This record gives sequence, structure tokens and C-alpha cells, in this order.
Amino acid sequence: MKQILHLTLFLAIVSALAGGALAFANQMTAPVIQANNERAEKQVLLEMYPDANVDEFEIMDVTTDNPSINKIYSFENNYIFNMSVSGYKDGTTFLVAIDKNDLKVTAFKAISNGDTKGIGSKIMESAFAEGVVGKEAAGPIDTISGATVTSTPVVDGIHQAADIAAGLE
Repeated sequence: MKQILHLTLFLAIVSALAGGALAFANQMTAPVIQANNERAEKQVLLEMYPDANVDEFEIMDVTTDNPSINKIYSFENNYIFNMSVSGYKDGTTFLVAIDKNDLKVTAFKAISNGDTKGIGSKIMESAFAEGVVGKEAAGPIDTISGATVTSTPVVDGIHQAADIAAGLE
């Protein structure tokens, strides 16, 4: 009985120390991870608009009840939505720019995709972006054949962004 008590106490102490170490490691790395993600996002914004300066993208102070929307930027005559949507496995994070006046998609760039390589990852290719740009954000947008589980949430996200863009300013 005494041995069980000692083992239980030992495991409790080891668990507490391990939990504390993990919490400390998370606290130390969280700002670095966030800074790296912001740097990557700014790089993608500059890929979408190569003639722009990173300081020209203003983060809007808008709160929405849409959990897919991470941030909304204002840049020139566009709203740029940073969105994360679910998919087959890990989902897709992307930026979509919508013209403030006619609500057409002016730019699209996928940042990350964790779905099946070769099928769901087609959302990362320029062919999808080329098929989206110039279309009405609230209108019909083609999905990727064979990757509808990945591309349908992205198209739905673009439609949701269009609804929010229509109500801004």
C-alpha cells in the first residue's frame, strides 16, 4: 500500500513538472510563432500586390460572428479577408480581395492547405486563383473537380466574405 502511495505521488509530481515545462515552452514560443505567421501573411499580401508597401494594408477594426474570418484588411479599393475554412483534413487558409464597389474578386492567394496532397492541394495552384479573380464574389464560382471537399468551403468562404464586404462602410 505504501509503495502505491509513493508511486502515485511520484507520478503526480512528474506530471505537474511536465505540464509546467510545456506551459513555459508554449508561453515562450507563442509570440515567435505569431510573428512568423504575420510575416508570412504580409509576404503573401505583397505577392498579391507587388507594387504595394506592407504599411499600406490597414487592419480593419471589425468584429464578425463568422469564425472563418481571421482578419480584414483595407487596401486601396479592396477589402482583403484572411480566412480559414475546414476541408477534408486540416482545411485551407487563404486571402481573398474583394473590390469595395462592385464586390468582384480582385485577388486570391491560398496561404496553407492541409488536405490530401495532389488533390486537395490543387487549391494552392494558380489555376484556381485565375478561375476566381474577376468573378462576382457572391456569384457562382467553380470548384475543383475531384477536390470539392476542399474547394467548396473556400468558395463558401468567398461568398461569406462578399456578404460582409457588402455591409462594410
